[in-house]
Amino acid sequence: MQSFQVSRHELKYLVTESQASAVRSEIQGFLRPDRNGGSDENGYRVQSLYLDSRDSQCYNETLCGNKNRFKLRMRFYDDAPSSPVFLEIKRRVTVIVQKKRAAISRVAAKELLKGHAPSPDMLLKDGADQRDGLESFCRLRDRLAAVGKVFVDYQREAWEGAGGNQYRVTFDRNVRGSIYVPGSGLTVPPQSALSGIEGVVLEMKYTNQPAPWMNEIASRHNLQPVSVPKYVECVDVTLGVPNARPWSGGILGDSASSLNPRGI
Repeated sequence: MQSFQVSRHELKYLVTESQASAVRSEIQGFLRPDRNGGSDENGYRVQSLYLDSRDSQCYNETLCGNKNRFKLRMRFYDDAPSSPVFLEIKRRVTVIVQKKRAAISRVAAKELLKGHAPSPDMLLKDGADQRDGLESFCRLRDRLAAVGKVFVDYQREAWEGAGGNQYRVTFDRNVRGSIYVPGSGLTVPPQSALSGIEGVVLEMKYTNQPAPWMNEIASRHNLQPVSVPKYVECVDVTLGVPNARPWSGGILGDSASSLNPRGI
C-alpha cells in the first residue's frame, strides 16, 4: 500500500468572531503568518471542486460517520489560467487525516474532469510524490466513476510553525457552495449559497502530539470539538436539504481529543 504524503491530526471548533480574535492573539507567540498572506481576517480564498460518485458515496460515508473514508477534490486559489490546480485525496483513518497532493495545470484538470487518463505531462513539476498523487487520484476517480459535484468556497486565515508544518492553526469563514456544471471546467458560478455553518471554523492541526499551548487554549476558552464537514454542508445548501444535523454533537466520533484535557 502506498504511503500518503502528509499525515496529521485535525481538530475543529466552531467559535465566534470574538473568540477567534482572542485565540489569534494567543497563537501569535507560537506561530507565524502563513506564507500565502492569510494572517488577517480577510485571509486568502480557498476554492475546491469536490468529486463524488453519482450515488454520492463520499457524501454518505461522511454523513454516516464512517471511520475510514476519503474525499476527492481539485483545489485552487485564484482564477488565473496559469495558476496551479491541486489534486487532493483527503483520507481519514480513525483520528488521523492523511493527504496526497499533486499540482497540475488547469487544462489538465479539465481533461481529468472529462475522464481522461493521467499523464506525466499533466504535472507542473515531476517527481515520485507528484506522480503518485496524480495516479492515486485517478484510480479513485475511476473506481467511483466520480464526477464533479459541488464547489466549496471560503476565506482562510492561516498560521503556521516557524520550523515547518508540525503545527498549524486556521480560521475559515464565509463557507459557500455552488453546483458544478459539467463541462464548465473550474469556473466557479457567480451565484453561490451561504452554508449553514454558523461562526468561524477554527482548526488546530499537528503531526504527532499537540503542543502544550494548544491544550491550554482549548481549555481556557472551553472549546468544544465539533465535526464540520464543509462538503456535506455545501451539498445540502445547494440542493435545499434542511440542515437538521447538530454538528456540535460530533457525528464523526473522533472529536474527543487530547486538545481538551477535560474531554469535551
